[in-house]
Amino acid sequence: MSLNENDYKYLVYKIGNELYSSPLLSVREVLEYQNPKYMPNMVHHFSGVINVRGAIVGVLDLRLKFGLPNPVGPKTSILLCDTGRGLIAAVVDSVECVQEFAETDVDRKPVVMSKVKQEYLAGVAKSKEQLVTILDLHKFLTEEELKAA
Repeated sequence: MSLNENDYKYLVYKIGNELYSSPLLSVREVLEYQNPKYMPNMVHHFSGVINVRGAIVGVLDLRLKFGLPNPVGPKTSILLCDTGRGLIAAVVDSVECVQEFAETDVDRKPVVMSKVKQEYLAGVAKSKEQLVTILDLHKFLTEEELKAA
């Protein structure tokens, strides 16, 4: 499938039973889950730190951030993302695929009531199979949000 100027590639992943995606270029790499080392006095949605090739990286558990239980399963993965302050890891239940969405298939301003703050939502994409919520991981990973309880 050729990519035209109106198509964008997204990394599609699951949190709970729902599909989410983020622009592929916003994720540096996908890592196999590793148990984070607990650090004292962390906000509730941080699960600790991990060692990624010598760099100590904070781990944000998106399941906890969304108020979901956070059991680790065989497909649990970590998305490694660059931020203005360095690397941050985000835990998701599974990584599904890389998918292209035409801009015409994305509603950038959906009117929804959600536990997820509206500014984190970059849109909702219409896939053949179902709707996919597009998250702006960089807004989740701002310094203010990382400190927010």
